[in-house]
Amino acid sequence: MSNLQTRLDIECEKLRSFSWLHNGNIGETASLEEIREVAARLCRDYLTGRWKTISPADIIVKKINGGLSNFLYYVSLPTTDNNSQFIAQNSTAPQGSEDYLRLNGESSDYITGENNNEEQLPLVVRRKSNSEPNEVLLRIYGEVHGEEDDALGGIITESVVFALLSERNFGPKLYGIFPGGRLEQYLNARALLTRELAVPKISEKIAEKMAEIHTLDIPMSKEPEWLWNCMDRWLKTLNGILSRTDWGDQTPLVDVVRSFDFRKEKAWLQSVINEGNYKVVFCHNDMQEGNILYSNSNSSDKTNGASDSLISAEDELQTQYTQIRNDDEPDLQIIDFEYCAYNYRGFDLANHFIEWTFDYSNPAAPFYYHRKQDYPTTEQRQRFYSSYLRKLHEDLPGYTPTARELSDMDAEVRVFSMFSHLFWSVWSAVMTLATIEFGYWEYGVTRIREYQQLKETYERENAVES
Repeated sequence: MSNLQTRLDIECEKLRSFSWLHNGNIGETASLEEIREVAARLCRDYLTGRWKTISPADIIVKKINGGLSNFLYYVSLPTTDNNSQFIAQNSTAPQGSEDYLRLNGESSDYITGENNNEEQLPLVVRRKSNSEPNEVLLRIYGEVHGEEDDALGGIITESVVFALLSERNFGPKLYGIFPGGRLEQYLNARALLTRELAVPKISEKIAEKMAEIHTLDIPMSKEPEWLWNCMDRWLKTLNGILSRTDWGDQTPLVDVVRSFDFRKEKAWLQSVINEGNYKVVFCHNDMQEGNILYSNSNSSDKTNGASDSLISAEDELQTQYTQIRNDDEPDLQIIDFEYCAYNYRGFDLANHFIEWTFDYSNPAAPFYYHRKQDYPTTEQRQRFYSSYLRKLHEDLPGYTPTARELSDMDAEVRVFSMFSHLFWSVWSAVMTLATIEFGYWEYGVTRIREYQQLKETYERENAVES
């Protein structure tokens, strides 16, 4: 940890002049040129090869839309004519071919995020050398709420966990950690569409990935307290937010949140969970479609984020619209372990199923669709459980989940669906201060109402059983 702290101190000194890295207002104060300067400096420090000598003016920087908590930027080496000698020596593309020199830095300052399809991603020439990536992802942390020490501790913990998972081939490769964000592998893949979560082979593969995550042994507290502690920190911030009177046309939604007693509901739900005997494992805690990347390539080159062939903008755009067929063998990558911690297994299961009903691709306010009818059926849930359990017991030839095992998992999901709604309702209310464009008040109210309906059903069913 001493080496990590030394690195953090050095980078803090280098980047101190960029105040927007620390004040949480990047969306309002940081220009693309400021981002370009920081990106060039970070890439020069953490990467090798051409990154060491390239001018900031020559690198390609584009903002990626779609993040709900962080600001994301695509950073790439150029492949323009003034680099033709370098490309001729290192590119696998035939000289004179149509794809040889098509990428330039003159396009829009924005590219689409994982759930958007409005614009095209830049072309990238694959190079022979794997000593450096052609392209990277620059992640700048958004607003961090709660007491300063708690927030800093959370960032450090998340960065260390990200590094550990990267070393174990879970999630993107980590290139560097610095005050205010990190530099990581850019994956040539797209996020799943919400409707694709229901494709049987996709769902089964997600279940297997979840099982793999749940078997990880990570050096952090094994007590399932992290999400509860997050809620406690957020609730301290929430008082100030709800006391404001300048919410304008959002006031009716704010009033709904004001009338909801988060602390009382949290205490009740904790008592319900404590009465059960639920499994605690290392959880992702946010396995929604935006955090599950899909690639239909059999490429084995995973080191630099490039596929085995040249990627054209037309190919990328076509991929965005290609429906995954159930006869495909899906290649999935789980990303964004921002909320990972030891937690109840049922939370990961329940939270994932609830995400079937939320689609964040709505281009208009509130920037999401809520479709309760898309919640997985009993058959779909049992298929997921079966794949999950078979992965956990893959060392047992012929293992078949029992009806009791499937029933117990469904009982877990019923309880922890309430936890999912309660947790993200608090998160959403606190995130209303964020500069990221999203209907946080609408989303928070939606999650509150879903929680209330589930609680009413739970209490009614328990009363009948009693």
